[in-house]
Amino acid sequence: MSKKIQKSIEFESPKPNLKGQDIIKFIAKTLPHQPGVYQMEDDNGQILYIGKAKNLAKRVINYTSINNLTRRLQRMVSLTKKMNFFVTNTEIEALLLECNLIKRHKPRFNIILRDDKSFPYILINKEHKFPRLQKYRGAKKIKGDYFGPFVSPSVADYTLIALQKAFLLRSCSDGTFNNRSRPCLLFDIKRCSGPCVDYINEDKYKESIEDAKKFLKGNTKKIEKKLSSKMKWASKNQMFEEAARLRDRIKSVNQIQKYQSVYIKDMRNIDIFAIKLSDSRSCIHGKFYRNGSNYGNKSFFPSHEDTSEAKEILESFLYQFYADKDVPPKILVNIDEEIFQEVEKTLNKKNKSKTKILKPKSGEKLQHILLAEKNALESIKLKKTSIEAHHMALNSLSKLLSIKNDISRIEIYDNSHTSGANSVGVMVVADKEGLSPKHYRKFNIRYDLNNKKISNVNDYYMMEEILSRRLSKINTEENTPVPNVIIIDGGRGQFNSVHKILKKYKLNNIDLMSISKGPERNSGREIMHLENKNLNLKPNDPLLYFIQRLRDEAHRFAVTAHRARRSKSSVKSIFDEIRGIGPKRKKELLFHFGTIEKIKTASLDELKKIKSIPTKKLEELFEFFNG
Repeated sequence: MSKKIQKSIEFESPKPNLKGQDIIKFIAKTLPHQPGVYQMEDDNGQILYIGKAKNLAKRVINYTSINNLTRRLQRMVSLTKKMNFFVTNTEIEALLLECNLIKRHKPRFNIILRDDKSFPYILINKEHKFPRLQKYRGAKKIKGDYFGPFVSPSVADYTLIALQKAFLLRSCSDGTFNNRSRPCLLFDIKRCSGPCVDYINEDKYKESIEDAKKFLKGNTKKIEKKLSSKMKWASKNQMFEEAARLRDRIKSVNQIQKYQSVYIKDMRNIDIFAIKLSDSRSCIHGKFYRNGSNYGNKSFFPSHEDTSEAKEILESFLYQFYADKDVPPKILVNIDEEIFQEVEKTLNKKNKSKTKILKPKSGEKLQHILLAEKNALESIKLKKTSIEAHHMALNSLSKLLSIKNDISRIEIYDNSHTSGANSVGVMVVADKEGLSPKHYRKFNIRYDLNNKKISNVNDYYMMEEILSRRLSKINTEENTPVPNVIIIDGGRGQFNSVHKILKKYKLNNIDLMSISKGPERNSGREIMHLENKNLNLKPNDPLLYFIQRLRDEAHRFAVTAHRARRSKSSVKSIFDEIRGIGPKRKKELLFHFGTIEKIKTASLDELKKIKSIPTKKLEELFEFFNG
């Protein structure tokens, strides 16, 4: 995005009692006729709504025609006291800025796409003479061919394994590849052709790469025919082992076809979206096809006001969903396409190619839309059932702890370490909707709460440090969320250490519970430790399942965080003593040579092959090990 985006001054009412339509009329007169983003705020400075416009002045004045607005926007206008805007160079910049600001501020009256993580691609990397097949997320910075996105990661994983079996392409990193002296297990199980040890020459490997690309582009019949021809030739020449290998590769090709291929007449690259509303909840079910193959289905649950209408939810969803993704030539929807003309124009400008948004009236395309609608309704039912069960569990927990008000936030804490090394603590959060991963937090244990030496395997201390760092913010930082309940993994000792911290920060309104394994550490016999008592819930009690699930999620997150920290620290070595060899250069050295021992014994000429590190630094590195 261009750096020329300018933030405007904040517009406030010239009179204390001026708000709503009146303030918008006043502000609209001063706005430029340029693309940009506008923010509406209430009396307290809370952002109510963020929108984009190709002409700020014309767009904002539309809010003064109350009768033309939905009920949701009418309420938003009535609460508006201040406005703020950003001028951008183009309409596309305005779209990207709007999406970023909505993600950051989550305004009350905006429709928010909550599940907006990046989807994986299958990448055939071109940066090596023996290209690598891999799953890839993020910006397309690596030179190569990208196929996707796969909305379902499991579909991407399945396709990747099947491609390895069918075309025997390597999946290892370049560092591993360059330092193999014998083939790895993938060669033995017939998922790689062993290019690392020259079991296949460059020309034949490139032929396999081209076949894989053709297959991913949908030319499956040609590839199957080619492999069948080779198998028959091998069989005819009594090369039965080779014929058997080719038979297995054909089987893998057929498996991908059966699993993914769906024929939609005249459309090989298409996304399908159907929205349904029930009891003020909405679900948008998406089906995604590329090169005639199904790349996954997914249900999305946008966050919005109860009065939001289906057409405005889907319109906002399409803008946010495609803000950072490639757009296919066709998008099918279950709402009249005329509503999405502006969306279509904007996506065409962003993508620099023609995209049509259509509502099918009959035929096979309509059947796909009807199926997507059915899936959307079923997904809403499942979501509602899950939330109802979650609310029942929260109510049961309230009764157990004698809490009068509704529980809106539970924080669960755990820690993980290996004999005191790479100690990590975590906080997992559950709110009224269920687990809330965006609020999870990790704490690297510092052992700095007091001056005396603390054992690195002191779990009581670790929990004390985590909770002290978390709870101290409640009294010192504004808008810090306060939990109703804290659950910790541990026994009475853990409970007492955390209870002291709650008293220290005068947080007597937070209820505390610890959960420890029962006799013989059997699941289902856990002991709940409360302030004045211990208790066991019945093994089939739904509340016990709920608390176990929260505890297990904290444990999973702690172990994952610990493994990540441990893998990073394992790269720490003698290289940290060499000035000018930081994390990035250390990674490049390991990537090139594969092991630390090979870096130590490398000649100066071998070191100089790494062009991204200055020659002077490489000479210093050589002197360090050989001086």
